[in-house]
Amino acid sequence: MYEGEWLNDKQHGKGKECWPDGAVYEGEYKYGKKDGYGEFNWADSSSFKGDFQDNNIHGTGTYKWSDGREYSGDWNMNKMHG
Repeated sequence: MYEGEWLNDKQHGKGKECWPDGAVYEGEYKYGKKDGYGEFNWADSSSFKGDFQDNNIHGTGTYKWSDGREYSGDWNMNKMHG
């Protein structure tokens, strides 16, 4: 389910997306893809707050695993970088 802004029938601007398993993304979209700052909370209690680009974690941000570990820093296409 998606609630938020649209442009030309695509998610664009600020929005919130929820999945049946309980995962939630709230943040910025660009032409139907997560792009800009956002917060993603997965059903297993892990989370990410930071930058997205083209539906990928990309830029800077903090990932927290459900066991309490966390990484804050740079990301390149969903991989810790730096």
